[in-house]
Amino acid sequence: MALWRKVKAVWWNLSHRRAVEADLDAEIDSYRQMLEDEKIRAGADPVAARREALIEVGGVTQVKESVREVRAGAGMDSVTAELRQSFRGLRRNPTLAVLGVLMLALGMGSSTVVFSVFHAALLRPLPFREMGRLVELSETRLSRGIDQCSFTEANFWDVRAQNRSFEETAAYLYNEANLTGVGEAQKVSASFVTAGFFRTLGVAPVLGRDFTYEDDRNGWENHVVILGHRFWRNHLGADPAVLGKSLRLDDRVYTVVGVLPPGEPWINDQIYMPLGYHAGANRSSWEFGAVARLRPGASRESAGADLERIAAGLAQAYPKDDRGIGFRITPSTSWVATDNTRRALWVLLGAVGFLLLIACLNIANLLLARGTARQREIAVRMALGATRARLVRFVMMESLLLSGFGAALGLALAFGALRAIRVAEIPGVPRLADAGVNPWVLGFAAVVAILTGVFSGIAPALQAPAAGIAGTLREGDRQAGNRRHGRLRAVLVTGEVALSFALLVGAGLLIRSFMQLTSVNLGFHTEHRLVFSVNMPRAYWEKEVGKQFLDRFFERLAGAPDVLAAGAVSNRPVEGGNPGMGIDCAMGSTRRAPWASWRIVTPGYFRAVGLPLLRGRIFDENDRPVWGERGKPDPARRVLISERLAKLLFPNEDAVGRHVALWKSQSNLDAEVVGVVADSRERGPAAAPSLTVYLPYGANALVSEFVLQTRGNPLAAAAAVRSIVASLDPNLPVADMRSFDEVVHRAVAPQQFNALLLAVFSGLALLLATTGIYGVLSYATTRRTPEIALRVALGASAGSILRMTVGQGMRPALVGIALGGVGAWWLSRYMTTLLFGVKPFDHATYAAVAGLLLATALAACYWPGRRAMRTDAAVALRAE
Repeated sequence: MALWRKVKAVWWNLSHRRAVEADLDAEIDSYRQMLEDEKIRAGADPVAARREALIEVGGVTQVKESVREVRAGAGMDSVTAELRQSFRGLRRNPTLAVLGVLMLALGMGSSTVVFSVFHAALLRPLPFREMGRLVELSETRLSRGIDQCSFTEANFWDVRAQNRSFEETAAYLYNEANLTGVGEAQKVSASFVTAGFFRTLGVAPVLGRDFTYEDDRNGWENHVVILGHRFWRNHLGADPAVLGKSLRLDDRVYTVVGVLPPGEPWINDQIYMPLGYHAGANRSSWEFGAVARLRPGASRESAGADLERIAAGLAQAYPKDDRGIGFRITPSTSWVATDNTRRALWVLLGAVGFLLLIACLNIANLLLARGTARQREIAVRMALGATRARLVRFVMMESLLLSGFGAALGLALAFGALRAIRVAEIPGVPRLADAGVNPWVLGFAAVVAILTGVFSGIAPALQAPAAGIAGTLREGDRQAGNRRHGRLRAVLVTGEVALSFALLVGAGLLIRSFMQLTSVNLGFHTEHRLVFSVNMPRAYWEKEVGKQFLDRFFERLAGAPDVLAAGAVSNRPVEGGNPGMGIDCAMGSTRRAPWASWRIVTPGYFRAVGLPLLRGRIFDENDRPVWGERGKPDPARRVLISERLAKLLFPNEDAVGRHVALWKSQSNLDAEVVGVVADSRERGPAAAPSLTVYLPYGANALVSEFVLQTRGNPLAAAAAVRSIVASLDPNLPVADMRSFDEVVHRAVAPQQFNALLLAVFSGLALLLATTGIYGVLSYATTRRTPEIALRVALGASAGSILRMTVGQGMRPALVGIALGGVGAWWLSRYMTTLLFGVKPFDHATYAAVAGLLLATALAACYWPGRRAMRTDAAVALRAE
């Protein structure tokens, strides 16, 4: 209660200042009147009584000051007064105010942008209950060099039934379906999940019910769905009466039983269907993801031991499929961002920290120069009784004011920059759409503003003279040019240059890495290529009409005037999935089988993407899928392989005509190699050329990703493609249509984002460092005008004056470059995983950065030196 009364008193004193002062005047006057009346009653003359009463009260002004010093809120009142004085001081020096605010705004705005992205990607909690107990599970086959792979369906059900460490275990299988009956036909993600999947994550539907274990008993034929929040909002208008309604997915009707809350990952897909248990579960096809929730008290270590027990039992029970099986547990902290993404965001956060530090050093230099010129004013204040603490606080107020205005402008800049970044939709940066100015970001900006204000003002504030006031008053502000202050300003410039060097090296490495990435030979062509998806429903497989559709589609495309070549593949290059197989020569080799990607392709695919045939032949219509068709004998299997894989399997001979074992240690399908094609970077420019096996398409091996080679702008063929598909089957949507160049560009967008941001920060750092060098040298030259005039009068040449001035400015710059080189060498090792084709200590980058900083420093030193060189000795000495 006492605290509340004190707070109330502070508020009253600060918000009703006139009334409080009027009360004080009335109280003092009442006390004086009381003394005067008392003395008159004692027989004193009224005039004498009044004089004696005034003497006894003392000086009214002094009394008021004494009362104000002990009044509640007096400290805040004093601070407010000092803020007003500092604000008036900045108004009298608008150049300093504008420069300081702009410098800090750039630093704070940049740091706010990066922290907002950092917070959204790494700090914002996932929408799941008790995240520490959530883990992701995967299989391993370490004896075959596989340290992580998806679950097989049968192995998942065994782990779910036999484990003792998990409260819940669930599996999911990503899938796609064609949604019809809700506007135009469109492709949607329609993932299969086991009952308990959302309970494992700790998520409950906001409408309707979750899947039950009863839903698991009907295999994959339970036609109920749960909708993702985004799908419900975008496609169904957030209809609260959606429960019980029907959706047609492919050729089947499903009933909506629930709607999920918003959030990602795992629950940001569009539609979820039950993945139920059935007796014929596959044990050889790794397709399923798995998540689990640890039991209370269980640790990842104990769960790992439990999974080892299960693995040993499975290897003994199913030696053909599960020999060498193991399991891996990954914590949920890795679900949002990869290690590379985390490191990139940390690098960017460190970079803006450096930029903000450079801005602080620059502001400190400006305030130091301003404070040095105000030594006489400070000495007068001390002579009038101001304490050193009061002076330090007074000088710090200017820095805090600049920081506050800089933070406000920086937040405005950050708000606009974040909107532009969200619109850009940069792939590879997780939860970028959630980056914005939220309370956490505002809190970060406030803390940064305070720390920046303190750091920028600490050196200027501590320069207030503790002694020598008389000398300062006699000499004016000339003594401010003493060596101690000059050395301090040089140290600050050295720090700016060193930090700028480190930032420029980081930006240079990322820019060179990005240039290497964009110039790498992909092995295929992307110019004048159009890529798109046509997802075929399950009936196309079951009724074996999918191949008929493909053949008619390609026949129609061949007649399109803008199309030069057309082909299709099971997984889109660069951004599609990456199924793999063990493969080896079919001669009974005992070595570890290489792991290769596999793709189903049409004969025209290689021409469409410009992937050259090196030896042998490509597929023709006589080549059948490697999987046997129902009711028919096994086909004569034929495959094409990439050159790297051919050299690995058959190092000293031609691979054409040789036989290989597909899915070694699983299906062991024998196949003949009929051709070798050039290597390609199917996983993107940053990946190594793939070991790839190409399989022929057919009735039970359909493809859905198409590539067209066009005569000109590939997007000009989009209308023709949609028209042809609609004429063949209006329920088939054409989706994900882009130029192949855009696909590759999106693949390197995260690296471009990192390089661009770091380049912008480095450019700003270079600008600030140049300003710092110029400002310090310009001020020092002005302070040394009498000395320079004397040198000129004694016969010094213009060239010697220029050399002296430039040398004075270049010394801290050279020291900063040397220190920055050492710091950049130490810091660049943390960027190793972010670089492609460039080493952390890249001599060309370091040399270029050193040359750029030297040239910039020389330019910054030249103009003050030129002004000094033109000093008129007579005029300067007369003024002195």
